[in-house]
Amino acid sequence: MDWELQRRVALIDDAIWDAGPEAVAAEIERIKAEMLSEKLPMAETIELNPETGKFRAVPIPVENAPYMSALLSQIEDALEDCLGGHNGLSERAGDVKKLNRVLTKYKDDPQNAELALTRVAGNLRRQLLETKELPPNEDNNGLLGAVEDAVRGIRANHTEVAANREQQAIQAFKNLAPEDRQLLEERLPVMPETSDPELAEDLDDAIPQLINDAILPLPDGAPPLPGADVATRIFSRASKMALACEKGASVFDSKEVKSARLAHLGLTLFEVLYSIVQVGLRLLGVL
Repeated sequence: MDWELQRRVALIDDAIWDAGPEAVAAEIERIKAEMLSEKLPMAETIELNPETGKFRAVPIPVENAPYMSALLSQIEDALEDCLGGHNGLSERAGDVKKLNRVLTKYKDDPQNAELALTRVAGNLRRQLLETKELPPNEDNNGLLGAVEDAVRGIRANHTEVAANREQQAIQAFKNLAPEDRQLLEERLPVMPETSDPELAEDLDDAIPQLINDAILPLPDGAPPLPGADVATRIFSRASKMALACEKGASVFDSKEVKSARLAHLGLTLFEVLYSIVQVGLRLLGVL
């Protein structure tokens, strides 16, 4: 067992130890979720929406908002230049859709903006330098430069985003054990089912990428898991949802609103989320 986990367990308050094994077990699970959240920082909080009774992601406000706005304006101008000529990009291209999402939906959400822009920068770099799918002309190089400038600027002005990227840079996700693959396939879909539409949409996009690459047969040389962005996004949010469960998420387990998937699994939401947290901690080498 990870030394830091042992230390935190040893420091559990005496009142919890005196309350009995169930209370101690619940506190240990809370500590595990807290540790996973710390190891996978994201510039957002997960909370229960009091109006819907479901989880929602609340971005931590942009630091240095005028600078962020200037960075995105540069991307918008460079994208307009690319789409206005014969540069190989179209409005239907996946990277263009991601950039438009950053310019609209994520303009005040530095974490998701950085995640999306990092992916676009990598794709553009590959298409310009490796596969030559895009001509390395002034417009395309200008777009790549604007995207990379925005990535660096967001990291420089948002400590949580920088910490997230640093963690991803040093963490290589290990192969999933067969039982962990099966658990994720069965239980991850509970997360969007218990989330508000915006968070559910983002999870619905990320979860299939994690499940498909982890579950389906892989070609030779393929990575065992998708990019760390997807894994980080899922496991970070699972840990924060698990922590938020202590603040009223038991409503999901009532007969009136319990989802068909939870009923089929025969588990509470608390149990589902903590089982996902366990997988994340094993991937990080904590368990």
